[in-house]
Amino acid sequence: MLIKLILCAENYEKSLRQRRLAALALLGAGLVGFGCYFLLVPDSSLSDHARGFYLGAASGITAGAAILLCRTQYLLTHPAAQRRAKIKETDERERKVVNTAFQTAGLVTFFTAVAALFVVLPLSLPAFQALFAVIVFYALTFTLCCGILEKRI
Repeated sequence: MLIKLILCAENYEKSLRQRRLAALALLGAGLVGFGCYFLLVPDSSLSDHARGFYLGAASGITAGAAILLCRTQYLLTHPAAQRRAKIKETDERERKVVNTAFQTAGLVTFFTAVAALFVVLPLSLPAFQALFAVIVFYALTFTLCCGILEKRI
């Protein structure tokens, strides 16, 4: 969904080709994760949790990229399906739903992270600092985007 939102050009076929490239890039990232898991992780002193992260993240990214690649390739080779997808993606109601969902998810994530600071601080200072850094990054990104969009729109 995020890739659809980011890679949405005036020419729908062009945006599909861009999505295909994004899917190939994600597939490459997933394969790098698998390569690290099989080549670097076995000889490292990483915890089981970190080892599981490599395998889980690599699997998820690779599977998601493969699904995106198959779907995009299908749309590029089937004009009728491409027309239906274009109508659905460019529908104003659909775009409003997606934008509202992103706004709501961002809001819930932000306030959940802020609440989690109170729980994490007494348990782990490094985890608190990492979570706090993410919150600050989100706030700065939001402020920067507002400034940029205010000038463009």
